[in-house]
Amino acid sequence: MNKGIEYHFSSTEVETGLKAICEKGVTRLIVYDPKLTGNKEKLLNFLHAAIQDAPQLFYSIYLQANLLDKEVCSILSELFCSLQLPLDYIDRKSFLRRIDLLNRYGLVFGFDIDVVANKTDTIKLFRDRIDFALSCYPNHLDFPQLDEKDKPTSTGFFSPRDISLAMDCAFACTVFYSAGRAVPWFQSVLKPLKMKASSFFSDFAEWLRCNNCSLQTGFDGFSIPHSEVERMQLIFLQLKYEEKKVVHLFPAVKEIVRLNGAFSRLAGEGEECEMELDFNPQDIFSPYTEDLPKFVENVCMEHCKVRVYTAISPEGEQYPEYKIV
Repeated sequence: MNKGIEYHFSSTEVETGLKAICEKGVTRLIVYDPKLTGNKEKLLNFLHAAIQDAPQLFYSIYLQANLLDKEVCSILSELFCSLQLPLDYIDRKSFLRRIDLLNRYGLVFGFDIDVVANKTDTIKLFRDRIDFALSCYPNHLDFPQLDEKDKPTSTGFFSPRDISLAMDCAFACTVFYSAGRAVPWFQSVLKPLKMKASSFFSDFAEWLRCNNCSLQTGFDGFSIPHSEVERMQLIFLQLKYEEKKVVHLFPAVKEIVRLNGAFSRLAGEGEECEMELDFNPQDIFSPYTEDLPKFVENVCMEHCKVRVYTAISPEGEQYPEYKIV
């Protein structure tokens, strides 16, 4: 998505009014102020004002998960927005209930995750955070410590080597999952490999190192076309499917990744395309892909040419669509 003009919005500017902000040409509003997003009443007041005065803006809102309830999620679902949450699950059941609300309301969200959380942290706990976070189906994962000039070095339980491995794993996750826009298909594609997500990304980190695309080389998955990240995803996935002796499933994996990628580029870059597939798009987008062995066993391959494009409803609203040509 083209971010356009960004504006960092503080609680002290609420009085200024969102209409005035729109008049400045702002297209994206970053709301990152605990005084506003840490209090439910103030948050609700802001969200109501946003819906009334500036519904056309894209809102990036940083907030704590404990503020998420049906009332807040219902109002958020009326805005064009993305939520950023710190991964904090001291009470895991409560946290999961709130994340389930986000998914039920169809809200886009991501997590901020510490590579080294505290002095008693370990690489095992870091990997647990990765696995837990991805089980929640976030749109993306951010690791702020990757961008810090003075990165973590060591703690009493987290050796320098372990921290280096964890940083590489976090970077690999950023490239494959976040820059690769993998949320629609990652869990179903990972399942046949019988691997934890953290192990998968640790292996991908090694692959990145071997291909001169590691954290240390300054590679940035967001600075290259998404189609290039997709190419890397498919090369690595084929290697893993061969390694785990389930390569007969890879033709389906390839088409799932490619078709979802085409739709993500349509949404993000407005890029329409025509592509050849070996499965019908209706089958690729069906719930059956959640069990790839059964999908491959029961769904017939069907070579077809597909156009992915932006359609317009009778009411004049745009929406993504495909048709077989």
